[in-house]
Amino acid sequence: MSQTTALKLIKDLYGTERREGLDKLSSDHPLDVVDYCFLNLQTDNIRIMRLLNVALLHDVVEDYAHQGYTLEKVQALVGLGPKETRLLNLVTRKKGQEDGYLHGIFAVEDAAIVKLADRIANCRDLIRWVRKEQGFTERARKIYEKYRRENQVIFALVQENFQDQVEDPEHPFSRQVQLLEADAAELERLYDQYLGA
Repeated sequence: MSQTTALKLIKDLYGTERREGLDKLSSDHPLDVVDYCFLNLQTDNIRIMRLLNVALLHDVVEDYAHQGYTLEKVQALVGLGPKETRLLNLVTRKKGQEDGYLHGIFAVEDAAIVKLADRIANCRDLIRWVRKEQGFTERARKIYEKYRRENQVIFALVQENFQDQVEDPEHPFSRQVQLLEADAAELERLYDQYLGA
């Protein structure tokens, strides 16, 4: 099997598919996730590449396993190393294993960085969707309610496992938590505006 880059793989797989509720390419979402990983704050180039590849590929197995893009196939296609493969496996949501999903991710710093970046990107897309519609569609409301529940767990796990990193302004967690808190507050405001009593 010939190797490809993570970026080429996501562009090939997602093609011209659009993000739900938006006039935005689905292949742009992983690029947003990379941005919110704050890789510029890392000094270890090997770790930067690992985070970059996993941030780009974080949804591929979840979205395309039914088409044969298993963890093993993606590993072979992109040439992922063992640490990247373990990290990608950890951040991939699997049916029937939702209960421990967030706890597993937020026990590993690199997985938590990618997941926080993904949640920020998802929340920002949801905010754009709600503003565009000037309200919550039924689907947008369900997504918001899921995020609201999960964000409470995420904030608690970050504080429990990474309090020192959150307090370090040079660590990605410090910036990520601030952004996610602001996005969660804006979604709450929009929810109250459009669906409040």
